[in-house]
Amino acid sequence: MTYIYDIVLNFNNDFYEFYEWDKNDNLTLIKKIPLIKVESDFLDQVFNLKLKIDDPLILEITDKCEVSNKKKKILKYACLLTDSYRIIGILLNNKGEIIKLSDLLIDDGFEALNISKRLQTKNIAYNILGTRNNNYFLTRNEIKIKEYMELELKRINKENDLEKLKYLYFEFFNKTPTDDLNIYKELLKTINTNLTNNHLKLYKLLKLIHQNVN
Repeated sequence: MTYIYDIVLNFNNDFYEFYEWDKNDNLTLIKKIPLIKVESDFLDQVFNLKLKIDDPLILEITDKCEVSNKKKKILKYACLLTDSYRIIGILLNNKGEIIKLSDLLIDDGFEALNISKRLQTKNIAYNILGTRNNNYFLTRNEIKIKEYMELELKRINKENDLEKLKYLYFEFFNKTPTDDLNIYKELLKTINTNLTNNHLKLYKLLKLIHQNVN
């Protein structure tokens, strides 16, 4: 087994590039973690699909990841996967399902990639459980903005506050709605389009409305 030492990982349900890590993220200081070289096709699956590993790999990595944390010393099922071009940290549950992913900092990633070039590639057996909700063309902040707008619009609609919906519609589209029944649907639909200044304006208005409610 090959290990990488003294690195930082940021395990999340979704994969975030290291430059999108947030100050409030729960970073994990890793003392030692297994490094596994895999086929590029398999690594593509890890990034894009929800997988369950059905392989001796689980036994190989069990209790092999040590962390620098007073409360917790071991991550039971964790390792780094690489094809010598890309690298990702994965955290699995006791069923072998990959539940969290992590990017690496630049220096940590370079070191691991260089070491991986000397490793033999492993073929990993796995089952596909579903797809990941990847938003490759959105930043982490943009995803948060869209999620917030959707939640607030749903809340206002649930309260049957038609006047607020009309106001938001006018501010976004710069026109008076002609069909009251479709105001909410049209606002919700536009959230799934590319972010513009109008979206940011809507986002700020929703935040102001939320603050006034509370």
